Amino acid sequence: MSGNSDAYEKAIADYEKRWDFRGALEAARAAGDQPRALRYALEVHDEAAVSETLAHLTATDEGSRIALDLLAKLRRHAEAAPIAERLGDLPRAIDLYTRARNVLDAARLLEATGQDRDAGRLLERSLDLATTAERAPIQLALGRILARRGAYPEATRLLQDARKHEALRSEAQKHLIATLAAMGLRDGARDALLELRATDPEISADLDSYLRSWRDATAERKTSRDRELIAGRYRLEKLLGAGASGRVFLAIDEVAGRSVALKMFFAANARGGAAYERFVREARLASTLRHPSLVEVYDVSVERGFLVMEYLAGGSLAQRLAAGERLAATQVRRMALDVIGGLEAAHHRGVVHRDVKPANIFFDARGTAKIGDFGVAHLVDLGQTQTGGLIGTLAYMSPEQITGAPISIGADLYALGVTLFEAVTGRLPFLGPDFVAQHLGETPPPASAVGENVMQGWDAILSALLVKNPRERMQTMSDLRRELEALDLGGRPLIGPRGPRPRRASAPHSIAQLAAEDEAGPRYQFETPLGMTPISQLVRAVDTVLDRSVVIETFDASDEATRALERARLLGRAQSPFVQRALGLDRAARTAVFEAPSGASLADATPQLPPAEAIRLLKRLARAAAAIHELGGTHGAISPRTVVLDDGAVPTVLAAGLGNVVDARPVDDVNAVIAIVAAIAGAEPTFASLAATVCEQVGAPVPAYATPIDGESLYVAADAVDIAVLGALGARP
Repeated sequence: MSGNSDAYEKAIADYEKRWDFRGALEAARAAGDQPRALRYALEVHDEAAVSETLAHLTATDEGSRIALDLLAKLRRHAEAAPIAERLGDLPRAIDLYTRARNVLDAARLLEATGQDRDAGRLLERSLDLATTAERAPIQLALGRILARRGAYPEATRLLQDARKHEALRSEAQKHLIATLAAMGLRDGARDALLELRATDPEISADLDSYLRSWRDATAERKTSRDRELIAGRYRLEKLLGAGASGRVFLAIDEVAGRSVALKMFFAANARGGAAYERFVREARLASTLRHPSLVEVYDVSVERGFLVMEYLAGGSLAQRLAAGERLAATQVRRMALDVIGGLEAAHHRGVVHRDVKPANIFFDARGTAKIGDFGVAHLVDLGQTQTGGLIGTLAYMSPEQITGAPISIGADLYALGVTLFEAVTGRLPFLGPDFVAQHLGETPPPASAVGENVMQGWDAILSALLVKNPRERMQTMSDLRRELEALDLGGRPLIGPRGPRPRRASAPHSIAQLAAEDEAGPRYQFETPLGMTPISQLVRAVDTVLDRSVVIETFDASDEATRALERARLLGRAQSPFVQRALGLDRAARTAVFEAPSGASLADATPQLPPAEAIRLLKRLARAAAAIHELGGTHGAISPRTVVLDDGAVPTVLAAGLGNVVDARPVDDVNAVIAIVAAIAGAEPTFASLAATVCEQVGAPVPAYATPIDGESLYVAADAVDIAVLGALGARP
């Protein structure tokens, strides 16, 4: 037996030396070595042999895992994805379906795992790039999701378009009937129902009966293991933290298929007590607040004493500081800007948090900061006197909270000042133990005097936040945002000098009045200023349908602004994942809505990229430029400020906030892209220098290429360099 095995291995080795993969395939099949047979069948593109071998391998879970790994390694994503799904590895299946550009199956699994928002975003982006034949199924899938999330007008338009496709007409019509009824358009729903009955007479002609059947058919199935679960769906995994009256667990939502943080109130015989009232307050307040920088609450049960929140894998700021981690100044600023957005959304709803501190600032997997734990938050009419004694945490508590004076959003500004001081310096401004006396009577030291390598620019900001008298303290979160954006952290500020910055009046803020306003509102809400150009104003807002951040740019009435508005329309038509996506443009209102990119601009943080990654960045930016040039236009403002890089080194060329239009040619965009990547690679700002530098770093010969003059020719030239670099890296032992 051993002799046969040795002979087989020798034969395989001989075939591989001669690059005779057909012979190797036959030898592997004869020996019954299915994994090798699959590899060789893939090498020689023998699809019949691939199908036969896969059938043998996928008959068992072990064989399926082997086939999955091999197919994924060889980038056969379309064949690998169904295997991952059958094995129950849904995250990997979603990734593989996405890589295979099978967005419908990727979205289907995202929905099945409770990730409706991600599914909606994937489908919405894919719809922009879809061919005419591909659009209808995507419209149907996206219409279902938007209808489920209450975006009925958008869902109706999509479903009406989808039903024009013969094969999808019945399914789209069924969803359309329910959506029209949900909008209160019962006559339209009845007409649609009669139209559906023309092809399916078994369906009830009574609209209410149809809707009841529809709800029953689409209701979520309950798990058969209800008695083992909290509220029939939440399975506790491990304890994340505990306090005097409650605990927080990592749990699995068996219905939505996602990890959640479940906070349970455990204090015995405490109904009606202060702790229980705080729990009820948190449950009610947090479930009404929605913003990308607020910890999202999925479910609340006051009777059972729990609330279910999104699980944030990045932990809390307190955990990072306790572990000795020192955040870079740019990280602190990014965190602060995130938290400001969340607190503003709460303030606009009439809620003052009152316990801002590192333990209540959490990070998701992408590093976005979110404010949570509204257990001591309070709905207030600003100026109202506090009740109930000290509420909050003394080390971070404002003087007015300590003394019981009238409360305002200034309390959150003060506590955020203490938190930022600690994040910047690694220590509190007051070290205790008598925090009460120190907050009331001592002046905090300058941050630059107590923290190592702390830039002096932080001193004025933190000092303005830690003023004892709330009337003399920095007045608004918008003021703090502007100061942080203008802060020079060694590169350039997020927003350059624009003359004196207007400040809001320091009169009391009637956020209780805002909280009493009508709940109904437009799709884009919670606007917060981002900055301005000479011809436009920019704000960040929340897309309340798909729960994402957007950037809204409103242009003035000048001719220059009209040209910029047309440029925004042109860039919005660019079919590239590397150009900031336009979600809407209203010429009458002179407003454009853009998707907010994730990451930081290259002007704020220059990445360190190996040669292969630098060329990949060049190719992606070339694709962005090519998409614009194909429309007959140019960007004209590509620079480190207008290129944002996310955590995966994926770039987005901004379309918002570009300012005045300048006359430019495609070659100007090309030169701007080359200059950006050359600076990262340490080369001169020419393609020849960049190619030579990158190839030299990996020991590759510089390939032949034509001088790039537009986005497409830049991509071709960059691709030639990429092949040379990858070839050199692959040849290394």
